[in-house]
Amino acid sequence: MNPLDLLLAPLRTVNRLRRWLYRRGILRSKRLSAPVVSVGNLAMGGAGKTPAVIAIARHLATKRVVILTRGYGRSGEGGEVTSLDAARYGDEPVLMKTHAPNARVIVGSNRHENGSKIDADIYVLDDGFQHLQLARDLDVVIDGPAKLHREGRSALRDADVVLKRNLQVFVPPIRRAFAFAGLANNEQFFATLRKEGVALAGTLSFADHHRYTASDLERIRKAANGLPILTTEKDAVKLPPSDDIIAVRAEFVLPPEVLAKIDALLR
Repeated sequence: MNPLDLLLAPLRTVNRLRRWLYRRGILRSKRLSAPVVSVGNLAMGGAGKTPAVIAIARHLATKRVVILTRGYGRSGEGGEVTSLDAARYGDEPVLMKTHAPNARVIVGSNRHENGSKIDADIYVLDDGFQHLQLARDLDVVIDGPAKLHREGRSALRDADVVLKRNLQVFVPPIRRAFAFAGLANNEQFFATLRKEGVALAGTLSFADHHRYTASDLERIRKAANGLPILTTEKDAVKLPPSDDIIAVRAEFVLPPEVLAKIDALLR
């Protein structure tokens, strides 16, 4: 068994116990004033939750959408995202606000309290599959290959919709490049670039939600040795504007039947 799996075993046990307590009604979820769509997964990151949340919010562009997210890796107190300040709010909330400007993005650990302060037609709960304190009307789970899992597969019985990771990646027409990323699964990003025909002269990996310093950027540019530099949009929102670092956009493709289920909540 993977040593990290052994470390995560207590977490999976706790999550299994919590689900049992909520299923039996011993613990009860709190409701908000409008329907809640949760987007989550079993894996420890890398499933494509953020692009999926953005896709749902963009689909609901004519509605009052509120995204409730924890904001991992932030240094500020959170609150509503009113500027594209990744240090204050976290990289993922800033990315959500960038690509779903119609939505109000609220950052904080108490998603029920945050949602109860803001009127909405619909709430989208980011990374919500394990956040059982908040009741949801549609539980969307992205189920893809992963090295580490927060829960066993039996938890999928609580999902209303199970989706495979389905990202459309927009890679610039570059034959040879250098790439870096700070994701839960950096190799997944690098493999996607290679699959799209980019020959990678080298790569650099950083921890998920890494905050880049001037020395990091100097190291990246030195390793690139003049080649175009590719990274993810999640990483790019934490960087100063530059001409030599290109952000690769990824959009989650949601099946029409899932969009129909979301629309049905509003009728």
